[in-house]
Amino acid sequence: MTEQISQNRTRHAQQIEGIRADRNLSDEAKRRKIGALNEAALQEHRRLVEEERRDRAQAIEQAERKLLGISYPKGAGTHEKAIMAMSYRDARDRAERAASDRENPDALADMLDRAEKTGDAQLAEAVFHVATMRGERKVADAYLGERPALRMRWEGYVAARQEADSIVGLMALAVPPSRLTSTA
Repeated sequence: MTEQISQNRTRHAQQIEGIRADRNLSDEAKRRKIGALNEAALQEHRRLVEEERRDRAQAIEQAERKLLGISYPKGAGTHEKAIMAMSYRDARDRAERAASDRENPDALADMLDRAEKTGDAQLAEAVFHVATMRGERKVADAYLGERPALRMRWEGYVAARQEADSIVGLMALAVPPSRLTSTA
């Protein structure tokens, strides 16, 4: 997408130069044509930037869903999924409370350790999700340690976030085409 933005700028600059080089046009006609061209290029620039923003937001949302969605076993039916979702919500509430415990800053890590020792996959996953959302990397990394497939999803999420952040920065600095040229 950033290539399309760059192409829009290049095309705009070439068209401006073509108008300026046209000896058959008066200065006033050149100003009018360049003004119209600037407006069209600006509109296209805004459309491309918005499209890029939507694409990046969608990529982040998909990566978050893959990373933070409830894990269901293959072949789980609708009823089983509903029960697992209820169990997950309960586990998530408990993990949120543990993460909010000001008296015991290790409560979330302790909860993950207990969940893994007892084989409580729902609680361990909920702890991971809470740790991830709260930026508790030590806890989240402990969960990811033995889960290479999930680690790959985590890395995909981080990559999507970094790309979106870099594009947001790039777009904030990008000057629309009409700002690059004067109308004369």
